[in-house]
Amino acid sequence: MKSAALPGKRLWERTSVQCLLRNQQSGRYYARVTLQGKQKWFSLDTDVFSVAKLRLGDKIAEVDKQRGTVAHVAAGKAMLGEIIDVYLARTRANPDFRPATVSSRITALKKLTKTWKGIEGLEPKQITPAAIFDWVSKFKAEGTNFVPPGAKRALRGNSATSVNRAVDTLRRLMDIAIEQGQIHSNPVLVRPTNGRLKKKITPKKLQLPSMVQVGKLIAAMEDNGSPGGWGKEAADLCRFLMMTGARIGEVPFTIWRDVDWDRQQLHLPGYKTDASDRFIPLFAPLQQLLKTIIERRKSAARFTADGKALLEPGDPILRLKECQKSIDAACLKTKVPRLTHHDFRHLFATICIESGVDIPTVAGWLGHHDGGVLAMQTYGHLRREHSQLAAAKVTFNVSGC
Repeated sequence: MKSAALPGKRLWERTSVQCLLRNQQSGRYYARVTLQGKQKWFSLDTDVFSVAKLRLGDKIAEVDKQRGTVAHVAAGKAMLGEIIDVYLARTRANPDFRPATVSSRITALKKLTKTWKGIEGLEPKQITPAAIFDWVSKFKAEGTNFVPPGAKRALRGNSATSVNRAVDTLRRLMDIAIEQGQIHSNPVLVRPTNGRLKKKITPKKLQLPSMVQVGKLIAAMEDNGSPGGWGKEAADLCRFLMMTGARIGEVPFTIWRDVDWDRQQLHLPGYKTDASDRFIPLFAPLQQLLKTIIERRKSAARFTADGKALLEPGDPILRLKECQKSIDAACLKTKVPRLTHHDFRHLFATICIESGVDIPTVAGWLGHHDGGVLAMQTYGHLRREHSQLAAAKVTFNVSGC
């Protein structure tokens, strides 16, 4: 939904249709309506009068729905569907939420409405603790009936994270109902007499390949026979993830300007939290990788029509945003257990810890904001194994002992 401010009365031309005006400068049509006591302008994205009339009707219907929602919620008469609209509007308008947070909340809401059929038509008082427990139990067992691409049947059940985020979404919806005086307490907070509402999260045990296996995997990616050298690009992406600990979503935003050769550091523009925007050292293997990429780009530019090497400060360091299919194919070829992009981030942390780097420092390089708590939970066993190996080297040569 796009709104436009009124730049000047002379720019606007009235039409024969109420609430429909034409901008004389651009020729485009706009809807002018009043919402919550304020005049709003909405672009209809067309300069054709007949099309604008049709879109105006849709826009007015949308605004009327918002008016009804606001009035019902304010009067304490809203159904869950109207409370959901308020929740979505607040989520999208919250300046403190990062795009990933907004996306995560919207996904959780979709799973809630998909697994609890007809929830939009219920009143808040109908969302009882018993009804919530029945919904969660079914959700845990059956999932969303999502059929992955290429699969013959739907997945059974759902991950603990998916279930728990949907429960948290319902709790937030009930908080809005409390805020408007429709219910006096949040039913999501009532503890079930049997079992538990949220699904227990079982930490995934890391089963990472050896460095010999990683070498074979990357070699297989480079030698995949595809034209244009995309195998090498995919291999470089995996090397970059393993040597930086970057999240796959951070790769497209990491540009050549982020490489500081003088200070020997790389800026990783994190997006998940404030701490995820970070600097890591330019490790010697990482420096070599970047120099190899630069030389290959310069060489390839000689044979392209535009002669561009994609080495300008604003150009991305990696040409690929992801390469999961290449990883899968290489895993099958080398008989290495399947890896994901995120497993290379785990490899980075593992290599650093086994090299003797303390966990708080590794946590900072990973972009964690907790000082190493999560890293200790995830990689703590590596430190204990390393500690036992180091302990074998300790001797106490004290006379008389």
